[in-house]
Parts: sequence; structure tokens; C-alpha cells
Amino acid sequence: MNVVVPGPIDTNFRHFLPDEAKRGIEDFVVGQVPLGRLGTPEEAAAVALFLLSDDASYVTGSQYAVDGGLIMQ
Repeated sequence: MNVVVPGPIDTNFRHFLPDEAKRGIEDFVVGQVPLGRLGTPEEAAAVALFLLSDDASYVTGSQYAVDGGLIMQ
């Protein structure tokens, strides 16, 4: 089994928060990410699509962090 471990991805998850609160959370999170930005849903999906493709037919037992380097710290 392989898994995608998403980090901070830019989604509508915080849509219910006031704009100021969203910006504060995003600024804090982005400040922790070495790449300095949130990931996109497409970037996380690209890793999942790779794992579902024949190109990954010999990949097993792997975890793929899609987090802009967050867990490397």
C-alpha cells in the first residue's frame, strides 16, 4: 500500500472563517513551509495519479509527503 500525505493544500476547507482569520492561519502555515506557499490540489493529485499509474507498478509501502518540505524541518 502506498499513501499520499498532504500537507498544507490550498482548498476551501477554511471557507467559513472570516477573511482576516483565514489570512492569519495561512500566513502562519506558509511561514512554516520551506517552499513558502500552500500546495495546490493539482500538485497532490499528481502524486496520487502517479501512484495509480503503471509507472508506479513496482512501488510499494511508500509514503509521499506533498507538503512543500514541511516535515523535513
